[in-house]
Amino acid sequence: MEKANLLLALEELCRSFYIPNDETRYLSPNLGIVRSFKGLMEFARAFFRFNQPYRLTEGRVVYYRSGKCKLRINLKEVEIMPGQLIVASPGTVMEITDMTPDIDFHMLAFTNELMEGWLKEDMLQSYLQGRLFLNISLSEEFHNRIEKILNMIWDIVHDDEFSNDEVRSLIYLLFHQINKYQKKIVNESPVKHSRQEEVFNRFLGLINKHAVRERNIAFYADKLFLSQRYLSTLIKQESGRTVMDWINDAAIQEIKLQLRHTDRLIYQIADEMNFPNSSFFTKYFRRLTGMSPKEYREMTL
Repeated sequence: MEKANLLLALEELCRSFYIPNDETRYLSPNLGIVRSFKGLMEFARAFFRFNQPYRLTEGRVVYYRSGKCKLRINLKEVEIMPGQLIVASPGTVMEITDMTPDIDFHMLAFTNELMEGWLKEDMLQSYLQGRLFLNISLSEEFHNRIEKILNMIWDIVHDDEFSNDEVRSLIYLLFHQINKYQKKIVNESPVKHSRQEEVFNRFLGLINKHAVRERNIAFYADKLFLSQRYLSTLIKQESGRTVMDWINDAAIQEIKLQLRHTDRLIYQIADEMNFPNSSFFTKYFRRLTGMSPKEYREMTL
């Protein structure tokens, strides 16, 4: 059984906690808007733990106005600065490792169901299918354009009567504009990735998807049409870490998510993640974290 995913699931947040809408936030089961994070830090600390992984039930579009935030997103370390726009798909696994007290941002979250049956351009389609993570710095002109669209969504949901079609059309426009800006950046300053970078990024994508059940180097080497030895060499050269380091990180991340956000028993998680038995599973988790699965679950309650 799934537990409330705290601040990261709109439906659970509506059901589990009473958070009144005010001049800075709007919350419904299929749409959430935060116009400013100022004043919400204490609330966040009450319900959200730093250095713990969370899987986004709904994706996020976030524009950072001030402060700095260090995140671990789908296993990669990311530092967010003022002026940056983050677009993260549903299913993204994130972990906040540090956040300055002056953090402030404008955020939009919406369910896939909200956009059901609506026209979807390429970037919005990738987002809804769980395939998008974007981190870009915005020009002042484009920031103003994005803010205008977000503010229009805010204004519409506060009309006495509003149509979801109005919101959907603006979300479509938002993604269309972001896609247009991203293409402009790529055309003006094309970035050429080395062979190592390309393999590493594809490898990360694979382990984020498959490490729930696959922890064998041969599996990933086959997926990438490489020998195990060559894959190991490329990953070590690109990241300074071994293939197994990354696989283990992805597996431990998933185990932590299961322990913290579900009521599944230890043996059930072990079976779901293709471990031979719960004893092996417990030893594996203890070796890599220094504590047993039970101890971790109790610590994060």
